Amino acid sequence: MKSYILKRILSLIPVLLIVSIVVFMIIHLTPGDPASVILGPEASQEDVKQLQEDLGLNDPVYQQYFHWVEGVFQGDLGDSFFMDKPVTEAIIEHLGPTISLAILSQITAILIALPLGIMAARKRGTATDQTFMGLSLLGISIPHFLFGLFLIIILAINLRWLPVAGYQPLSAGFWEHIKYLIMPAIALGTGQAALIARMTRSSMVETLN
Repeated sequence: MKSYILKRILSLIPVLLIVSIVVFMIIHLTPGDPASVILGPEASQEDVKQLQEDLGLNDPVYQQYFHWVEGVFQGDLGDSFFMDKPVTEAIIEHLGPTISLAILSQITAILIALPLGIMAARKRGTATDQTFMGLSLLGISIPHFLFGLFLIIILAINLRWLPVAGYQPLSAGFWEHIKYLIMPAIALGTGQAALIARMTRSSMVETLN
């Protein structure tokens, strides 16, 4: 088991290397000059050139890449000039809401998927099975953002059960925290639920046979 895990970890290294190179090159080849964007249209050419030098944009591409990788390993992801703070700090600030949403969306997916998958397996070949599997296919097909808009229109605007947007930390109270996450958790969890339901049905059918 340990050797298998070690092999899987080692196999990730070339994948991460290739992905990092592709991502870096996509960013590097994006049209426009980052220094000009940061300073704005009113900046002088001298200021733009100075910022390019400060950011290392005049260095060869491979040097920029290795400098970027070195910063990543040191926990330095650079600075966000639009948020005016280090990228690492911005990620940490949004880590709490991200984790809460990920957990709630997974719980939502499981609560939806397991009953549907089990019921479809027990009623396999019937209209119930076809209906549930059709719904799961629909859940996979609908984009998250589109389903999220439907939820906003129905639950937030028409029924006014939930807030349209916003976030409250858990320290503000459980309900205050959770009510802002319900709609995005449903939107994200539905697609996952569709996949889990189909896998649950397949496993149950094999077991019953």
